Amino acid sequence: MTLTVADLTVTGDQLRAAVGTFPSGVTVVTTLKEDGSDVGLTVSAFSSLSLEPAMVVLAVDNGSTSLPYLTVGAPLGISVLADGQGPVAYQFSRRGVDRFAGVDTHRGGRGVALLDGAAAWFAGEIVHAYPGGDHTILTVAVHDCGTHESARPLLYQRGQVHDWPEYQI
Repeated sequence: MTLTVADLTVTGDQLRAAVGTFPSGVTVVTTLKEDGSDVGLTVSAFSSLSLEPAMVVLAVDNGSTSLPYLTVGAPLGISVLADGQGPVAYQFSRRGVDRFAGVDTHRGGRGVALLDGAAAWFAGEIVHAYPGGDHTILTVAVHDCGTHESARPLLYQRGQVHDWPEYQI
């Protein structure tokens, strides 16, 4: 028997509530437009994929205004936000604003912006893009990465970001 979408009875609200109990990190994903200007967005659906070769995976909402720039072969920067960078997460999730305004960055591989003060960072290239319901799944070959050992990651749970002091596991 093959399961079809029609067989699924879980609503989006039910899934959001259940999945939302699982805390995750928060990233800002960046790439470049054809003219060299920066594009960035907040992504919480991020994970390691492979150690050999080094790859990560992320999922981007199909309604994202940044998605058209996230194409196979495009350079990609991923900054894992650190404790205290909640306002940055919200800034990169808003539409109609300069998401990079007031945010300090440095350049990673192929010129992508990486956020200063992030707990970790990755620079790479999009290898595959797959449909995934209302999201697009991107696999990324990692060419370079690093961490700030003393930084603790910003956490996302139940639709909100949490700094470590206020969040007890």
